[in-house]
Amino acid sequence: MKKGLNKLILPCLCCLSFYTGTQLVGKTEAAFTSQAEAKPIIISTAFVFPSYIHGLEEKARISSDQIVKEQADLETSVKNGLLNGTADPPSEFLRKKEQITASLEELHRIRDELEKLDRHAEKKEGYEFVSEGFLKVDKLLMRMNDSLYLQELEQLFNQKWQELKKEQQEEDHKTIKMGEGGKIEMTISELEKQKIEHKQPLEEKANPAEEQTVTKDKTQKVDEEETAIEENPENTE
Repeated sequence: MKKGLNKLILPCLCCLSFYTGTQLVGKTEAAFTSQAEAKPIIISTAFVFPSYIHGLEEKARISSDQIVKEQADLETSVKNGLLNGTADPPSEFLRKKEQITASLEELHRIRDELEKLDRHAEKKEGYEFVSEGFLKVDKLLMRMNDSLYLQELEQLFNQKWQELKKEQQEEDHKTIKMGEGGKIEMTISELEKQKIEHKQPLEEKANPAEEQTVTKDKTQKVDEEETAIEENPENTE
């Protein structure tokens, strides 16, 4: 009897264990399935970061500082005539003007890039820093455009350059006149010298003739005295 019960209980325990295992696996599958059906997490990447915008703002500030400094230096050089000390003043003025223009073009480029980023960030949350950066650079560019007076400086430089060229031409003309006057004076001096040199030989030639005439006169006088003595011997006694 006991042997029959043991034979009956063992299969029952096996069936019970198998059923329990199937139940556990089913619940686990259900748990994994429910997790797989959950909504995926979407991670979006920002198209621009604040550090990049701040970097553009800094570049714009550096360009504007260069414009102010270079224009002030150019004004000082034009008004004080410092460009006249260079080998080619017009070329030096043009070089300085091109430096200012290049800095202004860089400022325009930064402003245009920020404008594009601002349009892309329009109506998007979390991109207020793009609009702020664009407005800062835009105002900075407007201030630089209002403060530039390169055309006035160029007119002033051309005026001073023409005046300088006129003064140099007058100085050169005076030098040429003085040179010609010196040449004439030297020519006159040479003529006077030549006259003196020609006169001296004539005088030297005239002196022997005078001496010969004086000697002749003396000889003639002696002869006359001797003749007179011969004619009047009484006077000698």
